[in-house]
Amino acid sequence: MTRDTKRSGFSLLIVGSLGVMFFWATDPRFGMFASEATGSPADAIRDAAVGTYVGLVGSGIVVLIGLWLLAKRAA
Repeated sequence: MTRDTKRSGFSLLIVGSLGVMFFWATDPRFGMFASEATGSPADAIRDAAVGTYVGLVGSGIVVLIGLWLLAKRAA
């Protein structure tokens, strides 16, 4: 495995992990920062659900690509 591939894998792993933490932390239901912009917590959860799920899945895909690059052997 070349150093560039390994470095790219580590970079994607770090960026994907930061993305997962960001979307988890900003989720009104599970996160640390509850949104008070809407009238009720139920509305905030409903409004943010799609964005949170898409962000978590996208970040998870980035993490998986990073892990795949790290596990890849040199040809």
